[in-house]
Amino acid sequence: MSETTRPAGVTAVAILMVVTAVLTMAFWVVFFADYEGQSRSFLARECEGWFLWERSFPAADAWMAVVCLAGAMGLWKMRPWGLLFSLVAGGALIFLGLIDALFFFQNGLYWPVNFDVATEMVIHVWVLAFGSFVIVYVWGKRGLLL
Repeated sequence: MSETTRPAGVTAVAILMVVTAVLTMAFWVVFFADYEGQSRSFLARECEGWFLWERSFPAADAWMAVVCLAGAMGLWKMRPWGLLFSLVAGGALIFLGLIDALFFFQNGLYWPVNFDVATEMVIHVWVLAFGSFVIVYVWGKRGLLL
């Protein structure tokens, strides 16, 4: 299949995967640019282990960003490996969202809602919903990619 016959939905998913990867990288740039501030943030004050726990995510988030970018490139080019990496990316997004949300639930960090908490809520909802959507959508389009 040529790029000119790529379905609009596949294009949209590829673009959203790139946006997800770029925003994830931007999150970590901001986090480490104000590292001292993060250690004294609302979430760090609310939960003693939050800062140490948050610092355990860069490698896993980097993996997710890499497979999102690989999946997006493969979808854009309509290659079989686009399906593979998109499915891996969807799984990585769901895993990261579940582990993050569970930590927040277990430690009562979703309340009170402020900017920091709202930002985390948006991230959690996005990665869980988008990861699930990616898996279902690209699997449904596997006939076009294989």
